[in-house]
Amino acid sequence: MNVFFNFVLKKSILGLTLLLFIIGFFVAQIPNFQLDASSDSLVLEGDENLAFYQSVKKNYGSDDYLVISYQVTGELLNPQQLSHLSKFKKELLTIEQVKSVTSILDVPLFRSPPVSLAALANETITIENGNANLELAAQEFKTSPLYANNLVSKDGKTTAILVTLKDNPRFQELRETRDQMRIERINNALNKDGLSKLKSIERQVMRNASIQGDIQGKTIAQIRTYLVKYSDQASLFLGGLPMITTDIIGYISSDLIVFSLAVIGLMTIILAIIFKGLRWVVMPITISIAGALIMTGLLAFLEWKVTVISSNFVSLLLVMTLSVVIHLVVRYRELSQLNPDLDSSQLIKDTLSQMFMPCLFTTLTTFAAFSSLLISGIRPVIDFGWMMSIGVTIALVLSFLAFPMIMALLPKAKIAIHKTEFGFTTSLAKFVERFGNHLLVALVVLVIVSGFGINKLSVENRFIDYFKQSTEINQGLTLIDQELGGTIPLEIIFEDLAEDYWFDEDLRAEVHEIHDYLDSLDETGKVLSIDTLMSILTEANDGQALNGFFLNIVRGQIPNSAKQHVLDPYISEDNGQLRMVIRIRESNKELERGKLIEKINHHISDKLGFKPESFRLSGMLVLYNNMLQSLFDSQIKTIAVVFGMIFIMFLFIFKSISLSILALIPNTLPSLLILGIMGWMGIPLDLMTITISAIAIGIGVDNAIHYIHRFKSEFQKDSDYTKTMYRSHASIGLAMFYTSITVALGFLIFALSNFIPSIYFGVFTAIAMLSALLANLTLLPKLILIVKPKI
Repeated sequence: MNVFFNFVLKKSILGLTLLLFIIGFFVAQIPNFQLDASSDSLVLEGDENLAFYQSVKKNYGSDDYLVISYQVTGELLNPQQLSHLSKFKKELLTIEQVKSVTSILDVPLFRSPPVSLAALANETITIENGNANLELAAQEFKTSPLYANNLVSKDGKTTAILVTLKDNPRFQELRETRDQMRIERINNALNKDGLSKLKSIERQVMRNASIQGDIQGKTIAQIRTYLVKYSDQASLFLGGLPMITTDIIGYISSDLIVFSLAVIGLMTIILAIIFKGLRWVVMPITISIAGALIMTGLLAFLEWKVTVISSNFVSLLLVMTLSVVIHLVVRYRELSQLNPDLDSSQLIKDTLSQMFMPCLFTTLTTFAAFSSLLISGIRPVIDFGWMMSIGVTIALVLSFLAFPMIMALLPKAKIAIHKTEFGFTTSLAKFVERFGNHLLVALVVLVIVSGFGINKLSVENRFIDYFKQSTEINQGLTLIDQELGGTIPLEIIFEDLAEDYWFDEDLRAEVHEIHDYLDSLDETGKVLSIDTLMSILTEANDGQALNGFFLNIVRGQIPNSAKQHVLDPYISEDNGQLRMVIRIRESNKELERGKLIEKINHHISDKLGFKPESFRLSGMLVLYNNMLQSLFDSQIKTIAVVFGMIFIMFLFIFKSISLSILALIPNTLPSLLILGIMGWMGIPLDLMTITISAIAIGIGVDNAIHYIHRFKSEFQKDSDYTKTMYRSHASIGLAMFYTSITVALGFLIFALSNFIPSIYFGVFTAIAMLSALLANLTLLPKLILIVKPKI
């Protein structure tokens, strides 16, 4: 320890120079910092459904297209309006990354005028070709089984423009290889060389994804410039999965910068109010910012992408680093007032000596809390656990290096005589002494109420609810969802039925029954399948269904321009598959993905007699549902593991079973309270809120360690439990109060975000911090007074 003290105190200039060099190195890496909001961050790593989903996309085409809603007040097929739409389409096609644009102008029409089966192969009728009857087309778009409530809304005022972006075959191939190898890794089917190859492929995919993401972002920005340009005659909104991921990155980037600066500004104000000294404001803030910059640069250097879940790591690191520094500052000021004759070097030594062990222990327990996220099975959550585990380590090391070196270079601080007691913490001590039993009763009631709330918890949440109603993304998704047949795709793949379909009338009847059943569900919007083609052909045949013989003749006569809309997406002769595409209405507040999937599976297998292995549900809805359903198990496992790890650490720290149990009990309350509130308010668990319990426990136990460590020190003076409690509240209770208030107010800033998960994260983390403070200044001392453990 003396070697350390000699270095930080006597060679502080050299130390700070080296530290600044290290900080500078990591700051230089920050331009390479990357964000990720791709579909990879929304699915379970190693989910076997992902490989199937990728194979479906390969066979039938991707569902990663953009949707532009084009809404008019007059007639959609007015020649002037069509001219406006045509110009808009041509402008979109000039964008380099746009592969194709599909609109009402170019889709084949079958009833405008009516096309007989005999003429089906000879002529393709489209508005763009100039051979369509616009009056009949208006009617067809509103009634057609293919276009109604899909390409055109029921009232005929809104149409969808589908914009397909160019893909990167090599990138898709790498992703498929990676996903398959991840499944093999889970099944322990990869040897050492295979694991090494997988890591290499994962790095390639990460780099390519960054490039693709940048290209996609620029493309969407170009599209939006045309939306503004052509909004003079139509109301235009952009939707689709690529837009959602791009906009989420935009929200994350904005929140990352704006709220990090806001947290810094707020912490500066709070420190100025608390300590009333420039040194005690600038130094903690500088150290906190340095910690955040180092971690950001480290992530960039390691090419470690930040996702929606980990996007708040900067704010977390700022407040966690500040928490350590505030404890050092408060202790330094206490020692300076108690020992005014000590020189600056000795004060710094005493501060570090007395605070090192409690700060080390609190870092270890916080490390353990975040490490518990590693067992979640969800890659973004695992990454967040690693990031914060590394981050809290950086916070501890940086604080214990920078604080003494900066203080050594400054003249001895003049600490004005001030009360070591603080009204709020002293009042809590009096409350514990006088009304401790009432407190226990109240907390039992709180636990029971929270338990009922936890029982109401769900994981059902909607993409639309991630954004405030005032935002463009919410308005656009809602319009597309309600007027154009839903947003989130669900697919059903039937195996080995393609060839039989054309000849088996009973099979066609069963497929028709499934189609109608899916269409009747409240959760579904537009349903498209091979049965849609059957409906079109029946209309063309004067309402008479075709038999197998004529079907085989007619399907050969369908022009290629029509096949890409009515045939190829729904049947694959090569793979023997039939495919149904169902768009789910995200705006349906009763939507429960898991129950919907189960209901559809049950109806097709049990009611209609299809063997379970003969069909399979796929699509982003299934993948996202699998991830959401895993959140429950993940939350239970995470909480169980974190309490187990922290209890073991408490045994090591306190060397007392009774004291370890007493320290653990109060820190269960913040998690129970947060989860209970979420349950009662109907707020579902999602990728961000699942991390709050671990954060609440990790930071909450910091207070417990600091309090008990000080309690043990003060107890040696007179062995009086009650007097020791008052002294502990007046000393370490003050530091706990300062840090908790600073952290809570810092997180409350997130309530101003437009991204709803960030709002929940900020508000609930703030509640967790304040409840942890109260629990450790009321319940913990009360339990100590009751049990009187050996100290």
